[in-house]
Amino acid sequence: MLAARGALRRGRLPAAGVGVGSVRLRGPPRLPPHVVDLRSDTVTRPCAAMRRAMARAAVGDDDYGEDPTVNELQCLAAGILGMEETLFVPTATMANLIAVMCHCQRRGAQLLLGRDSHLHVYEHGGAAQVAGVHSQALPDLPDGTFDLELLELTIREAHGSRYHPRPELLCLENTHNSAGGRALPLAYLQQVRGLADRYGLRVHMDGARLMNAAVAQNVEPARITQHCDSVSLCFSKGLGAPAGAVLAGRREFIAEAWRMRKMLGGGMRQAGVLAAMARVGLEHMGVTLRRDHDNARRFAEAVETNIVMVNISGSCSSPAELCEHLQAVSEEELAETGHAVSVLLFPWSAHAVRAVWHRNVSAHDTELAKNKLEFVARKCREKLALGLRPTPPNAEGA
Repeated sequence: MLAARGALRRGRLPAAGVGVGSVRLRGPPRLPPHVVDLRSDTVTRPCAAMRRAMARAAVGDDDYGEDPTVNELQCLAAGILGMEETLFVPTATMANLIAVMCHCQRRGAQLLLGRDSHLHVYEHGGAAQVAGVHSQALPDLPDGTFDLELLELTIREAHGSRYHPRPELLCLENTHNSAGGRALPLAYLQQVRGLADRYGLRVHMDGARLMNAAVAQNVEPARITQHCDSVSLCFSKGLGAPAGAVLAGRREFIAEAWRMRKMLGGGMRQAGVLAAMARVGLEHMGVTLRRDHDNARRFAEAVETNIVMVNISGSCSSPAELCEHLQAVSEEELAETGHAVSVLLFPWSAHAVRAVWHRNVSAHDTELAKNKLEFVARKCREKLALGLRPTPPNAEGA
């Protein structure tokens, strides 16, 4: 069956075909289908307000600390995050790497993080390749947290041994991408902070979607970050800017982070044009992210933030084939539904696809995507009942 984490209300969905094909309609040429792009919240396009802010931005050489728009953004972000200072960097991946390098200055130091975390899986081993830091991955629970007893046992074993790497840093991810956008509970963060303090570890939060967590939990972001030594925040995901992130922490930490940014080639000079768009996203995050969360819940029940994981099991072949079904458009669909809709999802794992809501997806888009999923599910069941192998329209030579 096909089910979203958080109760997507449809049954079995067989799928077939190879890869993700182009959208094609049978018969004479028609208008292009309406595309609902749910692959990621990184696909957003700058809104009109961002483009105006970019055009008007006062700029200077940020490497000399002279870009006024960057400086304003850094001060605003520091206040929102409850940290002494922040540093504007090109990406959250760079922010996470800089945090590891600043917190773990002894080569061979140990970083504890989640097995399914973005930092561990999707950042190309930068902690090892660049920082010389050894990562130990712990199993993530379904809600994105760690088993705290296992975490403490792991730390204690290392502290009591001359042979183990010495753990120095613990990394959390909030919201947790692979857990379907779950926001880490505040009580859990407090427990992690207490455990880290007992053993002298520092805590970094990969907060690429931190603002989604704050909106979902209806708290100020500083209520979340108070349990961390440092935090990264991405502007090019739910906040809708085209690029940029900040790393936040104590003043001395950010001074060292500036040096690491310089070493990694992250000095962007007249970066105010990017900072201006990031600021617009930050200033409008409440309205934007609440709408994204509401739309995601229209698609699937019990979703916490803007991410829905659609699990595939039973007779479905693969996530890639499901994505091909949803992307393809047929004359049959147009005749039955009156709409030609192409839905783009991301094949996330061996048994799941991911859908992410963002500022460019409306409530109407959400209904179209939901109806397309229901149409695909029904057509696949009908073909299966006839003993046929369901294939997307373009795989049939449409």
